[in-house]
Amino acid sequence: MQALDSAQYNRWRDNAEVLERDGHGEKVLRLADGTFLKLFRRKSWFSKTAFYTPAQRFADNAAALQRLGIPCPHVLQLYRLSNPYRSVVHYEPLPGLTLRQLLTQDPNLDQLELFARLAEFITHLHDVGVYFRSLHMGNIVLTPDNKLGLIDISDMRCLGRPLSRRMRDRNYQHLLRYEADWALVNPNIGTLFMFSKG
Repeated sequence: MQALDSAQYNRWRDNAEVLERDGHGEKVLRLADGTFLKLFRRKSWFSKTAFYTPAQRFADNAAALQRLGIPCPHVLQLYRLSNPYRSVVHYEPLPGLTLRQLLTQDPNLDQLELFARLAEFITHLHDVGVYFRSLHMGNIVLTPDNKLGLIDISDMRCLGRPLSRRMRDRNYQHLLRYEADWALVNPNIGTLFMFSKG
């Protein structure tokens, strides 16, 4: 993990689009060259993230997904920003549209085909041991080559073995709790999808 001085960060920030922020500052920036910076703060000085940063976890998860053949962002570099303290991952985003964007923007979307593929994709993730606690339609991307992939992957574990039934059910519950997403889905397809998860 390289040190990132404030001057370099500010040069990037001056020409960047802030995509996400909270009360503690910027969280995601789109830089002028189209790459992204994702910044993670340390919530406590006694946190385990002092030894294994969220940026490192993001990079490790990306490497694990790539080994499994699952499309995801490509990590370029990890940084440490001192003032304020942040661990930072610099990455190329996964091209494509999230399922949330597709449901919002494409009136001709074949939802039946899409959700059949989504069910297969999630089953595959579970079979290869991917437990993604932030699984929702804003974190699943349909790429230009018509594959499903994952973004925002810091909150994820690759267990190296198929998930238990309990973990699969919990993962589906994370997906199903986003009511605003499911309001965009044809109710008949949504019902079939929820049935198929069992």
